[in-house]
Amino acid sequence: MLLALAVPAGAIAAGPAVTVRIEGVNKTLLLPTTVHARFGFITKFGAPPGRCSAMSAQGALDVATKGRWAGTWNSQFNEYFISSILREKPPGKNFWEIFVDNKAAQVGACDLKLHRGEQLLFADESGKLNPASLTAPRKVMVGKPFTVKLVGYNAKGKAKPLAGVLITGENGVAPAKTDRRGSAKVIAPVLGNVVLRAGPKGYIRTEAVVHVAA
Repeated sequence: MLLALAVPAGAIAAGPAVTVRIEGVNKTLLLPTTVHARFGFITKFGAPPGRCSAMSAQGALDVATKGRWAGTWNSQFNEYFISSILREKPPGKNFWEIFVDNKAAQVGACDLKLHRGEQLLFADESGKLNPASLTAPRKVMVGKPFTVKLVGYNAKGKAKPLAGVLITGENGVAPAKTDRRGSAKVIAPVLGNVVLRAGPKGYIRTEAVVHVAA
């Protein structure tokens, strides 16, 4: 006879690789991080075994944050009401919005099954904004200009270039504005990893990480 065992969520990595990003109200809480979901079920905060699969967006959040989230289990909907992530609680009546590949999720995190390569975004924005995406080369040369591109997404996940948005960066990167194609030229004067950021009006902030080499 074979027995099906409910393995704790942190026990075995086996699921598809997905990317998790977490945006708070005033700052980025987690840059895009690739994680693998795990076997078993999420049973924290009163969820009964077998209800919330660890192979879900909730499981991916649990892995990405190393369990640093809180919530209450709703037995009527078989879902968590996520009250905080990485110690941030939405102000007032706001809530955590979930986006999958830049489209707002229509179900809760436990019901969101994972597919390889998906991008999950948890945003403390109360559903008022849509995602944006800043893309840049993974590796650039120190002191040499490189191109970044900024797009914003509508409710259907369709992208459009965002013009006139300031791209900023750390380690001496000079701010640069995007043109009508959503592109901007950036120069990184210091070696190492650099985080570039954009906060277009009406969209959730976005970041890109580049490695600056000699």
